[in-house]
Amino acid sequence: MTRAILALLAVLAMAACSGGDPIARGAGGVCKLIPLAQMPLETRSNLLFVDARINDEPVTLLVDTGAERTLLTEAAVDRLRLPRDPHHATRTFGIGSPTAAWDARLPNGIVLGPTRFPVDSVTVGHFGINQVAGGSADGLLGADILLAFDIDIDLPAHRITFYRARRECPDATPPWNEPYVAISGVSTRRDRLVVPFKLDGTDGTAVLDTGAQVSSISRSMATRIGLAESAMAGDRTVMAHGASPDQVEVRIHRFNELQVGPAVMRDPVLPVVPMAGGMGDGLVGGDFLRGRRVWLSFSAQRLFVTPLETGPWIAVTQTPDAAKPAN
Repeated sequence: MTRAILALLAVLAMAACSGGDPIARGAGGVCKLIPLAQMPLETRSNLLFVDARINDEPVTLLVDTGAERTLLTEAAVDRLRLPRDPHHATRTFGIGSPTAAWDARLPNGIVLGPTRFPVDSVTVGHFGINQVAGGSADGLLGADILLAFDIDIDLPAHRITFYRARRECPDATPPWNEPYVAISGVSTRRDRLVVPFKLDGTDGTAVLDTGAQVSSISRSMATRIGLAESAMAGDRTVMAHGASPDQVEVRIHRFNELQVGPAVMRDPVLPVVPMAGGMGDGLVGGDFLRGRRVWLSFSAQRLFVTPLETGPWIAVTQTPDAAKPAN
């Protein structure tokens, strides 16, 4: 499927090579940015939602960089009258037990904004995304689609733009007029963006997860910090679930300091969550992104964010090299 998306991007790139495209600058010089799709972005309780079309019907998708594959709920698959693929099933992992289901086939792909993308199948979830953040969604827009693009998530302006990935100049910076900072040390793991963080002096790596309302850490990370189960005995507990219908009890613990790149959060209150293998030591979620403009690139393994003047994530003094916007 990724190969098909990249082939489409090449066609769109030739069609879009007219004047007026935004540009960015890198060590290799000027890089023309080729926008492929732009659409409104709805935010609810730190989660990001876009409207799309599947089988010529409207759907609402949660933008989820923490999901390896794009997913539709069983209710959405039934409503859209999508055929199942009896030859391909996908197991989903997250908080709770893993689940498995036959994939659903998409004869007409997915339409994002004005652009149709040749996605031929999606995972089917055995759970509903009902009343999530005060609304509902038909599925998740996952990394199997998102990794093909450079993505501008403009939360203050409530819009998201997909650009052709700039493989010819992967060191280019965002074409923004406002200041920004680079999050260094970004890597990819199993089609997810992974960012380094430091919690109470202990280093870890976390998945950048726009599908998580709040940042969290794994139980193994808590153990590495030296946090014993007895120290969390008096902590508040909540019920949580991820890519499964099961709910699990997680404890909410107050730490001293969480740092992601140049952003520091004092006295963070974080869920301590049982996480499946491959998820790293935690999740950097929507509380970190809230109020920011974000540029992310899976292919270049780069992440840029605008600093915050106020809010739970404190913007620190920026270095000239990291903060200077492209001209």
